[in-house]
Amino acid sequence: MTKTKDIFQNKQLRSGGFYELCIQVCPSINMEPIKMYTNYIKSLENVDGPFDQNFELTNIAIENFEHEWILNLDNYSIPFKTFNIHETEPIDTGFNWFDISFYTSTIEEIFGAEYQTWTENPKCPSELTEFLRKTLFDLNEIHKFELAMIDFEISGQYYLEDLNKDFNYWTNSKFFVNNENAHLISERNRNIVEIISL
Repeated sequence: MTKTKDIFQNKQLRSGGFYELCIQVCPSINMEPIKMYTNYIKSLENVDGPFDQNFELTNIAIENFEHEWILNLDNYSIPFKTFNIHETEPIDTGFNWFDISFYTSTIEEIFGAEYQTWTENPKCPSELTEFLRKTLFDLNEIHKFELAMIDFEISGQYYLEDLNKDFNYWTNSKFFVNNENAHLISERNRNIVEIISL
């Protein structure tokens, strides 16, 4: 665990961009799904945390902007963050967002320099992509979200309503929408969206 602690506290490895899952959860007036999502992360057997800056266990404080965790895989342990972005201006039309983010510099340190998410042809560890995919489906079962996205630095880039418009997107962006909102997706964008049927 010493190495994991060193990585967790190494500021050089906790800088730069993120490889992340970003979820447009619900209107800002409803904080309950954010609590449920955060509690779900804590409940996972392969996740430790949340931790404070000294790598000591701390309690979930939903009013905090972020929580810090460790994901334990078969051969690796890697720090990540969850972010609660609470849009309040104006609160009646804003949304709550829930992000799960891995620093790209930490990914390269742990998995190897060939894993670079910032290049034109990014190579992301399949273990992290699988974790993010499984997590988004599990969270959606807890509370159906508006939109989920997986990519490098995608947080805040798109809303569900944008999928009805022509826009430029990274070729590796993955979008997920529940079946009841599939009618909001334009024909042009249907090839980049995975429809979730529950």
